[in-house]
Amino acid sequence: MKSLKYNILALVAGILASGLMGCSDFLETNPSTSVADNEVFKTVAGAQAALNGCYYQMRAYNSGGADRQDDYGLPSVIHISDMCGEDIIAWGGWYTFVYNYWGETRADIFRSSQLWTFHYRLINNVNSILAYVDQCAGDDEDKQFIKGQAYAMRGWAYFDLARFFQQTYAIAKDMPGMPIYTEPTTEKTEGKPRGTLQQTYDQVLSDLTQAETLLDGFDRGDRINNFDQTVVQGVLAQVYQTMNNWPKAEEYAKKLLAIYPLTTNEEFLSGFNDHTIPSWIWGMKQTEEQNMGDYSQFAMWANGTRKCYTFAGWFLATDFVDLFDEEDIRASQFEWWWDQIYVSYKFRDNEECRGSYSFMRADEMLLNAAEACARQGKEAEAKELLWQLQDMRKAKRSETTGDDLIESILLERRKELYGEGYALFDIVRNQKPLLRTGNHVDYNGGSVQLPARSWRFIFQLPNSELKNNKALVDDIWPAGDQNPYSGVYEP
Repeated sequence: MKSLKYNILALVAGILASGLMGCSDFLETNPSTSVADNEVFKTVAGAQAALNGCYYQMRAYNSGGADRQDDYGLPSVIHISDMCGEDIIAWGGWYTFVYNYWGETRADIFRSSQLWTFHYRLINNVNSILAYVDQCAGDDEDKQFIKGQAYAMRGWAYFDLARFFQQTYAIAKDMPGMPIYTEPTTEKTEGKPRGTLQQTYDQVLSDLTQAETLLDGFDRGDRINNFDQTVVQGVLAQVYQTMNNWPKAEEYAKKLLAIYPLTTNEEFLSGFNDHTIPSWIWGMKQTEEQNMGDYSQFAMWANGTRKCYTFAGWFLATDFVDLFDEEDIRASQFEWWWDQIYVSYKFRDNEECRGSYSFMRADEMLLNAAEACARQGKEAEAKELLWQLQDMRKAKRSETTGDDLIESILLERRKELYGEGYALFDIVRNQKPLLRTGNHVDYNGGSVQLPARSWRFIFQLPNSELKNNKALVDDIWPAGDQNPYSGVYEP
């Protein structure tokens, strides 16, 4: 385990790089290479600086320890989920191997370690904030809001880990979950066992519900990357959806729909690069000082619109494009290139090549609410919600009922949210197979086809974790704590 001091120094490095440091008294007292632990949390300003460092980590290069061009925190996590789905084709570039499942979920490949390290670094740094913020000198309300954001980060991080490293909750709540740490670690800290997935979700809900209460009244201003109460409520809607707790999923999705409008057609067609769009609940603004450079999503989408460098490696499968009605405004963003593949103009960088990222939109919450209603048998309300989006996008209304209505809503999710980080999570959550048809690129003799509940969807724990954490048994489940790499999970 890394010491608290190491983690705080990492935070300070992030703060310095980010240009967010606002407590000069804290930096002037000690050099950044010798900051004492108690000095960091001497004042609320110091605690806020540590929190800023966590936010910086969520967007920073090498935040997952992979030292690769596609290791940029949460944006990279979003890209991983999308490349594992059925609708986007990765043709060249760093994400080709994710798209091809070329050992991507294996324990000895960098991606598993990248995901594990990114989330647990954040958790460990947040644990330091939660352990020491109350002893800081300063305003109690400031401390409350810092704690609320820290709980939100930790709850979200454990939720994300659970979605990548285990089968979905509805069928696997008694399966191994995530090692849970709620205190800052030192070199002497013993590793934690995996426990159960139920225990992981218990921790997620505990953290997020505390955050929701603590962030009541918190105003993040234009800092769309910050967790506020509405972001927490959006994550809770996703958690309850994943747990198949449909009444709570509906309740929390509707909380957001009462606050945020849907994305208008004009906004949808504008390039997905503006953090001021009113429907964006959570996102990331790129600036001159803080940006992903030529490794942002805008450099990956092949559409020829970016003024600076582009990898130009992401396209759309023909069978996905064929799902859109001709009058659907989203279909106007597709263009057939080279007589062999579709490009999409959904994601286009701004003039400065600093386009913003969307992490969560009101449109997702509408689809979450529609699905929750449909799964509770409230079909009339589910259709009204679904039609609200379909009418706006000029798509044909889905007139299906029963299970077919649920499938219609899931299809609308794919059409509305492609490229926004939901593909793998929806496949696993809904226990769907991966069926790539049409013009998907053939690697190794054929495009990837995987059955429902395939273990290939689930990342193995990194080898380093099994080696260093003595609470884990280095063997494949059920004999040990390692996820299988192949085969199908049978609940």
